[in-house]
Amino acid sequence: MIRIITLITIALVTSTFSFSQENIKVMYYNLLKFPQSAPDRADTLKNIIQHTQPDIFIVNELFSSFGANLIMTKALNVDGVSYYSQAVFQNNNGSDTDNHLFYNHDKLGFLEQNNINANTRAISEYILYYKDPSLAQTNDTAFLYLYGCHLKAGQAIDVSTGGGNTLTNGERRALAVMALKNYLTNNSRTQNVIVGGDMNMYDSGEECYTNMTTGGTVDLFDPIGQAGAWHNSVSFKGIHTQSTRAVGAQTYGGGSTGGLDDRFDMIFVSNDVLNGSQGVQYLANSYRAVGQDGDHRNLSVNDGVNSDVPQDVANSLFFMSDHLPVLLEVQVGGPVSVQVKESVISDFRFNSNSKLLTIALEKEFQKIDLSIISLSGQQISNKVYHQTSGISEYFNELTAGIYLVSIIADGEPVSAKVMVY
Repeated sequence: MIRIITLITIALVTSTFSFSQENIKVMYYNLLKFPQSAPDRADTLKNIIQHTQPDIFIVNELFSSFGANLIMTKALNVDGVSYYSQAVFQNNNGSDTDNHLFYNHDKLGFLEQNNINANTRAISEYILYYKDPSLAQTNDTAFLYLYGCHLKAGQAIDVSTGGGNTLTNGERRALAVMALKNYLTNNSRTQNVIVGGDMNMYDSGEECYTNMTTGGTVDLFDPIGQAGAWHNSVSFKGIHTQSTRAVGAQTYGGGSTGGLDDRFDMIFVSNDVLNGSQGVQYLANSYRAVGQDGDHRNLSVNDGVNSDVPQDVANSLFFMSDHLPVLLEVQVGGPVSVQVKESVISDFRFNSNSKLLTIALEKEFQKIDLSIISLSGQQISNKVYHQTSGISEYFNELTAGIYLVSIIADGEPVSAKVMVY
């Protein structure tokens, strides 16, 4: 399984193999202190899941592994569905809330998860890959780098950081996003990046939004291009996500009231997701806040008729959380800008099962330097070959993960990514 990252040509792969394509729904949802508050809401969530049918489901405000398992058995793998798996639950925030991932294992494989030490709350990283039906033949697939965020809530309130120092909640949000962008830069996360969750931003003038959309090695974009002052604005009434409950509404499980008047929940994507250059492409007009019909500003989501969802789903959104889920759809598959220097390599293959790396060179080279490096920068293997036009070797030391293969053929560099799964 490979993705070549030197950008020149895809002819070597596309001339021999065909690639499948499939649509993937990605949904983020703040679950409102689940299951600490009203665990019987799992049945309520089930109704929302069956309406939206996400393939990737990343949540905020999950309190325990018990809650994660409850979601698996009561909301996801129910009524004949059995294709959902989950990441390892990690309690990163003590008594605070956590993020978690559920995914469709028929379409996607799980590679790894990591935590980013951000201000106030950890940001969660999940790396998935598309289970292309032609994987064994093409050795090529797309990876998705997904991030779950729950940034500090509140407006310009001073919060003590110890030692007499104070930060506003807005500054805390900005620092958390800066930690994310630094992580992306330092760990070469530059392709197929999707960042979402409860951002708690009131407008795009916040430093947090600027940090998200600019800086570092990867800019992130709002797929619907709706920058502005979102809070209680008529102009943005069609994208507000919080609160699902109006002032004085009888809520369930706690949470905030006030009606739909804030765009706290958002999804950002890297530019290659917008243009599809790395095998993951945003599908135009697929971004939505589920249950937001534009007619419920300062009202409960189930007040009267909701033209975006059936009434039973509107009721479930009201009772499940004070936030609406946000969802977008991407198409995965197809050649992933597979690129090879034609003056160096004519064929590159890696078998994940046998761990056999086979490289056919365009001509005989005097010296080939080959290094295999983990994503953390650790050199796993380094070999030198002399006067050869091809390499065929087993690398049994490779464990599950993604590796960079660096080749220097008589001074000409070529690099590729391989995955062991």
